[in-house]
Amino acid sequence: MSEYIEIKGLENFFKACDKLIDMDKHGQSIMAGAGESIRNSIIDSFKNERSIFNGKWQSLKPATIKQKIKDGKNKGILKRDGDLSNALNWQSEPTKSGVEVFNNIQTKNGFKYGYVHQWGNRKRKIPQRAFLPIDNNKVLHPSIRSVIYKDTKDFIVKIVKK
Repeated sequence: MSEYIEIKGLENFFKACDKLIDMDKHGQSIMAGAGESIRNSIIDSFKNERSIFNGKWQSLKPATIKQKIKDGKNKGILKRDGDLSNALNWQSEPTKSGVEVFNNIQTKNGFKYGYVHQWGNRKRKIPQRAFLPIDNNKVLHPSIRSVIYKDTKDFIVKIVKK
């Protein structure tokens, strides 16, 4: 992506966690779990060619499919070379206070094309094919938040029981 997108929706939850356990000590483990939940959602979007918010991505135009076949490329949506959709290219880097989930794939001239596909571009007639589990306000999807809440609560219970 060409810029970082700060995801909203968990700030108060993690502040509450800080009151229960030492986030300086355990925060990185919690954030690693959150990052994996987000990463798994992204991988699922590419696998199923759908957004977690609004279903199937817009189909490719027949001319696009024809050109992909001619060029020997993958016919799937957002899978021409497979770089953006390849699970191995998606990384998660946790810290004690946050996590970055990213894919640094870009064109030869430095254009990070994942960003334009996430939001679409009317001028270039590129439809939105959202794969990140965030809405237009950059708020994490409720189902992913729910997984992160549950995993974090389970982790805290283990810490407190020790």
